[in-house]
Amino acid sequence: MNAAILTAFSGVFALGVIFAIFGSIKLKLQEQLKIDDAKASRLISSLMFSCLVFSLLIGVLTPTLGFRNVGLLGFGAGALCVWLLATTTNYTGALVSFIALGLAAMCVNTVGNTLGPQILFGGKNPAAASNLMNGFFGVGSFLTPLIIGNLIGKAGYKATLFLIGLMLAIPIIWTMNAWNLPSAGNPFDMERAISLLKNPAVLMGGAALFCYISLEATLGGFLTTYLADHKVDPGKVNNWLSLFWIMITVARLFTAALGAYVLKDAGPMFFKVYVPLLALIAAVSLMVMVNAKGVGAAIIAMLVTGFALGPCFPTLVGVTFSKTGPSAEVFGTIFAIGLMGGIFTPGLMGSYSASGNIRKGMKVLAGMAVGLLVLSAVLGLGIADLPVAK
Repeated sequence: MNAAILTAFSGVFALGVIFAIFGSIKLKLQEQLKIDDAKASRLISSLMFSCLVFSLLIGVLTPTLGFRNVGLLGFGAGALCVWLLATTTNYTGALVSFIALGLAAMCVNTVGNTLGPQILFGGKNPAAASNLMNGFFGVGSFLTPLIIGNLIGKAGYKATLFLIGLMLAIPIIWTMNAWNLPSAGNPFDMERAISLLKNPAVLMGGAALFCYISLEATLGGFLTTYLADHKVDPGKVNNWLSLFWIMITVARLFTAALGAYVLKDAGPMFFKVYVPLLALIAAVSLMVMVNAKGVGAAIIAMLVTGFALGPCFPTLVGVTFSKTGPSAEVFGTIFAIGLMGGIFTPGLMGSYSASGNIRKGMKVLAGMAVGLLVLSAVLGLGIADLPVAK
């Protein structure tokens, strides 16, 4: 495996690690900082807001800096931010850490999700490539709570987070040798950037990602609280969170294999209706989570939700790229629109959770799944193929 492929896979892996950190340390962090769910939710919202700002900035700068330099910045900054989070003793320090993680996240995100579809499957199957790439997002997402959940009681909080930071730093080794990477696109052009915001495929892809990122960010941050509400052993909640991310990973790898090796030429057409079907399943399973009386039903519904949501993000990116062509600018734009959901929805869930009504928050997520169904159907089935507005 060459340095280019390793760099792309490492980018989405690192993004998974970064996005899983909050949910993995949430209960311990609240205990250390003496904060409630409402205040804790501001940390994840601050990460998402930071990601929104840097998604646009990195999308603009990547064509000039190149994938290699953006990747080195992302992996290095990610490691430093996690080590800062390990040593902070107050809420302000934690807030700064999460805001700075936004820069790291958007660097590795842009590298992984824009470089990957250009170099996998000959660049001809972006949805399958995105699903394969983002399977490694899931690997980072499930390893993080698994490592933290099993080591934090033995090695301690600081040492455990130091190890997570080391995981983010290791890809610097091969990224330094990734010299022959494809072009990241044309230098920034204001007229072209404005035209993206008139493109129906970009707008619809971004709106669908708004719903998806609302779901992923909120579930990743509050599933431990949801399980604690069901009286799950505190020592096991991170293991169940890890299994949720495993379901996301398995679903993405399954979808990549389905699109690339089973459906083949029919794959691009299939992916246009795939997300609406998955969103319907997620909406039903989320309502089961709302009404679950026993822990068994709650966990099964949680895992089904993870499997259903898993392929949605990479498939939406791939379907959008199939209409616009892959580029850092397109990815940065649709991801920035999507991140608004990650800013808004976790805060709403935090308010419900702080007042003891986390199940009401789950109803909001079920509504987001219905929104994802409608918007992804519009993207895949026609309106986003209309001519670009002049």
